[in-house]
Amino acid sequence: MTDPTPQALATPTPEATRQLIAFRGDRTATGPATWGQQHIWRDIVAMLPDTAFFNIAQVAFVPPGVDLPGVLEQLAELTSRHESLRTLAVPGADGSLQQRVLAEGTFEVDVLELTGAEHGAELREHFAGAARRLEGRGFDNTAEVPFRALVGVLDGVPQAVVLCLSHFAADLAGVRLLAGELGALLAARAEGAEPPPRPPAREPLEQAEFENSPDGLRMEEKALRHWSTQLDRAPADNFPRPPGDPAAPRFWRGELVSRAVPEALRAAAERHRSTVPNVLLAATAALLARSEGLEACGLKLVTANRFRPELHHAVGNVAQEVFVAIDASGDSFTDVLRSVWTATLGAHRNGQFRPERARALAEEAGVAVDCLVNDLWSTTWETPDHPALSPGQLAQAAGESVFRWADRLDQDEVAFFLETFAVFEDPGLIRITLLGDTSRMEPARIEGFLRGLERVLLALAEGDLPPADFPSVAGLNVPGPVFR
Repeated sequence: MTDPTPQALATPTPEATRQLIAFRGDRTATGPATWGQQHIWRDIVAMLPDTAFFNIAQVAFVPPGVDLPGVLEQLAELTSRHESLRTLAVPGADGSLQQRVLAEGTFEVDVLELTGAEHGAELREHFAGAARRLEGRGFDNTAEVPFRALVGVLDGVPQAVVLCLSHFAADLAGVRLLAGELGALLAARAEGAEPPPRPPAREPLEQAEFENSPDGLRMEEKALRHWSTQLDRAPADNFPRPPGDPAAPRFWRGELVSRAVPEALRAAAERHRSTVPNVLLAATAALLARSEGLEACGLKLVTANRFRPELHHAVGNVAQEVFVAIDASGDSFTDVLRSVWTATLGAHRNGQFRPERARALAEEAGVAVDCLVNDLWSTTWETPDHPALSPGQLAQAAGESVFRWADRLDQDEVAFFLETFAVFEDPGLIRITLLGDTSRMEPARIEGFLRGLERVLLALAEGDLPPADFPSVAGLNVPGPVFR
């Protein structure tokens, strides 16, 4: 099968001209890293030298009337407004981590001259590819500011800006806020109006100060009690059989691009009176548990941690991974949905803590916490305005789904990591990736899980499906019993 990526994305980007743009902020300061920064820093170090894996990019379009100097000026304004964009990581010899805010310096902007492109789909496709290429260059978070940009210029007129940040600087919600703020600044510039003020929000140094305050530490204790409760309810390992011989490289990431899955999720959510994110998580958890001969599974999820007013508009990395135990033992999919709703509600209320303390709890409990689900797609998905597809149309759409191997890694710390993404060029598609440890999931089972999840969701769109039947519908054999 072929990759559905449009041809415009497969062609090399013309050479861009790199400029260094100066910024100036209010202060130079050093202090403890936030818990969110500590969390992602450990992951970044574990993946060295592939730090680009943790980059995040977003696109903002430039309104008519703003020239290139105006765009560059607003990018410098963003960097001056937000300390996270000019913060370095300062690791200590003892394993501690601090953050250092720079008062002045420079960041890189690549200017890409375009010819023959047009507004609309072609421009969107071109910049989807440019964003991926921009993301593919890692940051040295200890030496360079964690922010860069690319400006696309058509016949001398700026058309779009790709913002790229290290995950150390901001999570996805923070980068989306930044892109929205840039759009507002550019719109004001185009209209000759005063720039909108920066929305009030905590800076990372202020967040770290709160986390280490009495109120912050009480919040952490509550979160860790929740972790302990969830660990008590989870199986010791989602893959209870002894590991097999891994492939080389050991970790394989498969990718399924589907038009059927969004439509099936929409129909299943309506049928089961739930939400699209909960249906996706419940189906994933139940399929993982039941295909391994278990009646529950433990998963780490990503929580945004933006429920506090002072973090609503924070451009920073405040997201953390939280652990949930999901019960898949019931006779109905509705039972799994109920477990998901309860578990996720509690987890998202208890998502701020020092990551090393949570790891210590998991080790003490003897529970493997190496399975993750990160659903990014549903955070931007909107219900389409066309009628729901019929079962026949869903089956036809599923026949057009495309699987490919995205990459293979020598090192990681996960056994199972499922993520969902929007497809920039086509909002009707979803891209689901699964990174698996081939000593726990052989490559054929990684592909089988993604294709099987699609089959399960199509079945749930038509009616109820007992969790015990998930493996057979998915086409996944259940391994035999574990002898101890």
